[in-house]
Parts: sequence; structure tokens; C-alpha cells
Amino acid sequence: MKRGRDFFFAAFSVALLVFLTILFSSCQREKPQIKIGFAGGLTGRYSDLGTAGRNGANLAVEEINQTGGIRGRQVLLISKDDKQDEQTAVRVDRELIAEGAVAIIGHMTSSMSVAALPLMNEKGIVLLSPTSTTNVLNGKDDFFIRLEPANKKQTEDLVVYASKKMRLKRIAAVYDLSNQSYTEDYFRLFSSLFRELGGEIVAVETYKSTAGFSFAKIASRLLKNKPEGILLIANALDAADFCQQIRKAGSRAVILSSGWAMTESFLSNGGKAVEGVVFDNLINVNSRNQRYIWFKNSYKLRFGEYPGFGAVHGYEAARLLLDALKVNEDPKRLKETILGLKGVYGLFGDFRLDRFGDAERDFFIMSVKGGHFQQLE
Repeated sequence: MKRGRDFFFAAFSVALLVFLTILFSSCQREKPQIKIGFAGGLTGRYSDLGTAGRNGANLAVEEINQTGGIRGRQVLLISKDDKQDEQTAVRVDRELIAEGAVAIIGHMTSSMSVAALPLMNEKGIVLLSPTSTTNVLNGKDDFFIRLEPANKKQTEDLVVYASKKMRLKRIAAVYDLSNQSYTEDYFRLFSSLFRELGGEIVAVETYKSTAGFSFAKIASRLLKNKPEGILLIANALDAADFCQQIRKAGSRAVILSSGWAMTESFLSNGGKAVEGVVFDNLINVNSRNQRYIWFKNSYKLRFGEYPGFGAVHGYEAARLLLDALKVNEDPKRLKETILGLKGVYGLFGDFRLDRFGDAERDFFIMSVKGGHFQQLE
């Protein structure tokens, strides 16, 4: 009799365990993934920036999934290549929205963000850009939020440094029309303030990175009037090639660059020709900030290289989005949730967004010394 009862209880325990396992698994299956999109240039001459942004965002997603996700829901990052093409940017954003993305991290260049924003406003979906800085998008009540401040602040910092610290009076400039919303805006601001401080723009060249052109010929035209400095507003690969041609021509002019080119690709492709190039940027790769050191080491372990500014801001953008989703998972309230956060997690210290979703942060003046980026001030 006792043996029968033991057998019954053993069978009941096994059945209960199986039932609870099935029930738990069913509950787990009932929690769908939270999908977020990423859109940036993942191929071509802009791919170093896009790939870095995607990798940074991916690292943030992996971290939160390892700790249980958001209220037990795993997060899925869906990445698309905008190919630095306006029509493609809009198309991949439509695809991401159709696939259920609650928000899109991107785009990585200003021109692509400008092209994509009307769709995002129409759909009421947040577009969270790690690196778009054009002033065209300043102060607008829309669905665009960005991690980098607009061009005005960073341009002013570089102009003041060039004029007052380096005492440059005559500068030539070249900028890429493939990202015109950013580059033309940057050049206009730089040249206006430089003239106000007593400087002169002695030559201006434009080109399209996506079209055929000669780096050597453009560099030769820039150097005709013997400028003291040359301003490059270009992606990392193009900027490195311009530096090569400027130095091959024998010029010792100081080379200035917008922060767009400050990536490892610039160093590896430019070699000795990029020594001394001066940048403005939000990141200091030599920072001893513990957040940044942890991120830098984690990124190196995960992707086999140290992160540049695209990776830093891609990670920060994903952290901001995930922090907002922890507060409220409703995608229809995502914009107000983000803007309602008291502080935004930054790898160099927390910062704030204004009421339009524009970041307010400080910049560093950086230079290349001994094949590495170093802070000047």
C-alpha cells in the first residue's frame, strides 16, 4: 500500500514538474521581443562610421539581454544599410517600421537623417541619431533626437582654436557634397566666424565622394594660393587621401578637420601624412573616465578594435533608447519618455537634451601625435 502511495506521489511530482516547465516555457514564449532598428552606411567609403555605430548599439543591446532584457523581453536589433543614398535611407526605414521596430537608431550622416525624417514624423516613430549634427534640424518639435550637438558649437571651438591659438590667417577648404546637409553647413559657419576673427578663406573646393574625382588635382588647387591651413570636411578615407596628396605636394600647411574624419580608418589609411591634423570632437580617446575605459575594453574584446566616436555615440544612443523603454514600453509615448528623462547616460559623463531633443555637451580639441589621437585642450 505504502509503495503504491509512493509511486503515486512520485508520478504526481513528475507530472507537476512537467506541467510547470511547459507553463513557464509558454509564459516565456508569450513575451515577444522588443525590436529596434539601426540604419546607417554599412558599405562604401562611409562604412567605417556606420559599422561603428551599429557595433556600439549592438553592444548595448547584448548587455541588456544578458541581464534579462526589459521586463523579461529580449531586445532585437535589426540593422539596415542606407548606402549613403537618400532614397535607400527612406526605403530601409520603411522596412524597419514594417518589421516592427519601435524606434530607429540612425542615420549616421546628416543628409540621410534629413532625408528620412519626414517619414519618421509621418509615422510618429523616433529617429535617434548618434552622429547627425546639421543645424537644419535645430530647434524643431519633431521625432528627431540626437546624441551630438549641432554644428554651431563644434565649429566655433575649432575656429577659435585655429585663429587664436594657432594664429592662422589664410585657410583653404574642401568639403564633400555627398553629405551636403552637414558639410556645407559646417563650412558656412566656419568661414563666417573665421572672417569675423580677421581670417581669410583663400580657396574652396567641393566634390562628391560617390563620384569620380582626383584627390591630387583638388589638393593642387587648394595649395595654389599658399594657405597657412587647410580645412577638410570629409569622411575618414577621403580626408586621409587628401592629407596624403597635400604632403606629397610638399606643403607644410596645418591641416584642420571636422570631427567626422576622426576614426581609426583615418589613422590607418593616412599614415605619417596625418600627423598633426587637428580635430574637434566629443570624445577624448585618452580619457580616464571609468565608464569610457570599461566600454573601450568591452568593445575591443567584442569587435577586435578600439572604438571611435561613431561606436561611442551608437552605444550611447542605444542606451538612451533602452533606458526610455525601461520606463515605458509604449512606442507611441517614446518621444515624450525620452525627453522626460532627467539625464542621459554618456560615456564621458551624463548630459542633457533640450526640449527639442538636441544634446548639450562639451567638445575636445584633438590632434594626431605618434599615430594616435591626443587631446590638445
